[in-house]
Amino acid sequence: MIIDCHGHYTTAPKSLEAFRQRQVDGLKDAKLSPAKNSLTIRDDEIREGIEGAQLRIQRERGTDLTIFSPRAGGMGHHIGNATTSELWSDICNELIHRVCTLYPQNFIGVCQLPQSPACAPTTASPNSNAA
Repeated sequence: MIIDCHGHYTTAPKSLEAFRQRQVDGLKDAKLSPAKNSLTIRDDEIREGIEGAQLRIQRERGTDLTIFSPRAGGMGHHIGNATTSELWSDICNELIHRVCTLYPQNFIGVCQLPQSPACAPTTASPNSNAA
C-alpha cells in the first residue's frame, strides 16, 4: 500500500469559504456573524470536488490512501479569538470526517486544532468541556 502522508482539502465547496468570510466580517459587526448551522454542504458537493481532484490525483500518482487534513492556508489561527478558532476548526474537521466517511478506502482524517494568540496551547478554549 502506498500512502500519501500529506494531503489537504483544497477542493472544499465554495460555501465553506463564504462562511469563513461571514465569520471574519462578524468580528467587526456581530450582526454579520453566521451561526454554525447556517452552513449547509451536501454530500454531492463534497463528492464533486473530491472525485475531480483528490481521487484523480491518487490514481495518477498510484497512491492508495491519503492522510487528509483541512487546507493549511485556510486555518487562520491568527483571526479572531478562541471562540472563532474553535468554531472554524469544528466546521473544517467535520468536513474532513465527512470526506473520510464517504471515501473510507481513500482517506484517513487529520484534524486542525483550534489555536488563538490569546490562549496558551495547553489551555482549553472557553467553550470546551475539557478540564
